[in-house]
Amino acid sequence: MLALDLCERSPYLQLIASLPEGGQRRLLATAGDAPSTDAQGGPWRKTADQIPGARLFTVGSLLTVLDAALHALRPASPEAARAAILAALRHQETFAAVATWVRAARPAFAAFWASYTSGFQDALRSYGPVTASLELLGGLRVADFLAGTTIIELKTGHLDDTNHLHALIDQTLTYALLAPVSGHPIAAVVMYLARHHAMARYPLDLFLTGLAGKPIDIAEASGHLDALIRAEEPARRPHVH
Repeated sequence: MLALDLCERSPYLQLIASLPEGGQRRLLATAGDAPSTDAQGGPWRKTADQIPGARLFTVGSLLTVLDAALHALRPASPEAARAAILAALRHQETFAAVATWVRAARPAFAAFWASYTSGFQDALRSYGPVTASLELLGGLRVADFLAGTTIIELKTGHLDDTNHLHALIDQTLTYALLAPVSGHPIAAVVMYLARHHAMARYPLDLFLTGLAGKPIDIAEASGHLDALIRAEEPARRPHVH
């Protein structure tokens, strides 16, 4: 849902392209987007900065359900993905699942949205153009967001023990080191803990020095981590967003 709010272009382009044209237009318009050209099938872009959270939540919930269904089926081609999406949309259970999810999550979402729009939204937008689900190393790792030259890691759950905090730092460190070797220069990292109403931003060099206890060669560390991950993990199929 944050991706729909922060990104200038919808982060679910491949998924939306699998929908019937009428469904594409309704979803994008509900999320505050409009065609950027008069050409049929042209790109859509955000038309307003302040879209009601309830609209974004509804669109995001449906897209999340469809995205999960698509990942479960793992279609081998765009045509197969489109057929899978159309099949899901023909079933009343799809919309019933979304409606049930939206109703159950509405109170928690209202509290989150009030916190998010109290200052975190403006801060995140100030870092630069936002890309959601940034694929690194060809999809071996996927960062939540890249805003300009800032890696953003979002956590919506509770971080109520040391292991959770360590995992968050490990994730953020991994993405910050892998982004440069994937063609994305990084100057800072952000950890946004939505449930705790807290956000921390660190310049990359200070973040790495604080963890290592001394200055490190970022390019060398990035290259080493790149080689380590590629050696340990087979290439994965790209994600469909």
